Amino acid sequence: MAYDNIDYTADHYCPAYGRVVSVDLCYDSLCCLTGQFKTYSTRELAEIEDMEAARKICRECRYSEL
Repeated sequence: MAYDNIDYTADHYCPAYGRVVSVDLCYDSLCCLTGQFKTYSTRELAEIEDMEAARKICRECRYSEL
């Protein structure tokens, strides 16, 4: 699914974290939550209490369509 008018280089609100995150944190978290990286490789993921819910949110996020 393609989205128009998405700035992949700008900080944006992340519903998994519940706050604005940097592009780098978004990408690293996406890679961790989709199984490409180990979750412990991104320390900020420790802020998230429910990893399964975060995985679902991340998969459905428009920024995950890279």
